[in-house]
Amino acid sequence: MKRGWFVVFVSVLVLAMPATARAETTTVGLFAPSAPFPSTAARVELATRLGEHVGKALGGTGVGRVYARSGDFAAAVKKGEVTVALVDATYLASSGGYTIIAASLRGGASAQPWQLVARGASKIGDLRGKRVLVPASGGSESLLALNVFLGGDVPKDFFAKIEVASDTAAAIAAVGMGNADAAFVPSGADLPGGVTAVLALPAIAGPMLVAYGTVTRERRTALEAAALSFKGDATVSGFRGDAGGLGTITGRFTIAPKIGPFSVAAVRLVVGELAEGRAFAIERTPVTTFTAAPVIRAAPDK
Repeated sequence: MKRGWFVVFVSVLVLAMPATARAETTTVGLFAPSAPFPSTAARVELATRLGEHVGKALGGTGVGRVYARSGDFAAAVKKGEVTVALVDATYLASSGGYTIIAASLRGGASAQPWQLVARGASKIGDLRGKRVLVPASGGSESLLALNVFLGGDVPKDFFAKIEVASDTAAAIAAVGMGNADAAFVPSGADLPGGVTAVLALPAIAGPMLVAYGTVTRERRTALEAAALSFKGDATVSGFRGDAGGLGTITGRFTIAPKIGPFSVAAVRLVVGELAEGRAFAIERTPVTTFTAAPVIRAAPDK
């Protein structure tokens, strides 16, 4: 009888082992369309390496998964399929439910300057009424272009269309092939012949490593250590614990109404016009009003 119970116990233990192994596998998502990876293959390779690195740091295994559409990425996060991810700061600025672990680096900096590139244009004025592209950021592409980068200095109808490109490489390729007139892209990306930068744009935070769901202190510490020890490629060389740039993007999404100088009517006072038709009289005051009455003091008693 005891032998039978032992066999049952071992069988249950064996059946439970695969579930335990699956629970230790961490899926690290990559949704960073603006990151100027030279190719899709380079993007996938970075995700794979980061997934394996993070999984090992958490005491298990890890896999990386690239997401091209914000809807697919959001759905994976909601289902709990993705608990750690490298995400564009422009997407994070308009979403929530995450804990920032670290900011990615490119060229040793976490903030990356952007540029407006075009074909057949030398200044932004040449792009009025033209079609421009912005790498996907989860639905905030127009605000990103008009407010974050241009500061609200051009009207909403300045460009004929502001459309979404799947990523930076696709946006640049579309301009190079004449399928779009211009694109907002990070500086430093390789540009094809005939495509030039027409306007330097403000620097904003690059992709950030975040964790979704409940993050214990031990898990956060392990993720931070994994991020700081990761060695990437030219696009994402590594990480550092600096996430201050995210608030800057959030603040730029909304532009306060610009009020021009106050208009002050030119007023000229003419004495003749003020006195016309009026009678003025100054009443004389008796001189005695300003004269103090004499003070009479009583003589002291002798």
